Amino acid sequence: MVWNSFWAENKKELDKTARRFMAVDASANASLTITNFSEAENCDKYISTALHPKDASMGQRPLKISSNIILEQVDAEDCVVGETIVLLHWGVFKITKKSDDSKNLEGELVPDGDFKATKRKYSWMAASGGCPTVLTEFDHLVTKEKLEEGDKFEDYVNPNTIATTSAYGDACLKTLQKGDVIQLERRGFYRVDSPYLGSDKPCVLYMIPDGKQKSMSGMSGKLAHH
Repeated sequence: MVWNSFWAENKKELDKTARRFMAVDASANASLTITNFSEAENCDKYISTALHPKDASMGQRPLKISSNIILEQVDAEDCVVGETIVLLHWGVFKITKKSDDSKNLEGELVPDGDFKATKRKYSWMAASGGCPTVLTEFDHLVTKEKLEEGDKFEDYVNPNTIATTSAYGDACLKTLQKGDVIQLERRGFYRVDSPYLGSDKPCVLYMIPDGKQKSMSGMSGKLAHH
């Protein structure tokens, strides 16, 4: 059996029990200011969202909402002034302003917005209060799927088999324990290698391949693993 098939079967099982969270790249991101939403003075606001979309018995988690949030840079670049987007688990927003470099955007909450009719659905984070997180990817040790007679093994050793990305994760990631398996929405499944122990000891997550040749979200990783 090829590995992609194995990982695809593995994903089906992980999907049943993996709790859902979000995280945004700590360096490749953009800010979005919600102009018609404000927090009470010195008081954070939270909403409650399901830990698993298909299993209510897994419970809820708090999600911080704010007038200042961050989006993935690749998502911000796709935003169009005058059109609406969905911020997952929160609501529909209309983009009203966007800088030339797509680093700074403004938008308005649309209370009666149609979630299903809105094409762009993005992961996001409040600009403060999250969990420092390191996403770790691994690639195949050998670059050729099957070595043939006469092939020199050393010619196919992959020189780049590990990559890390600093991310700004859901505050609830601080509660995870070593060995927990979760899903970061629009990114994939991860196993907790090191739990969060403080600002200088972030949560370290190891990506679990899912067998897909291409990321559904457009947020491709740094390595060509599947």
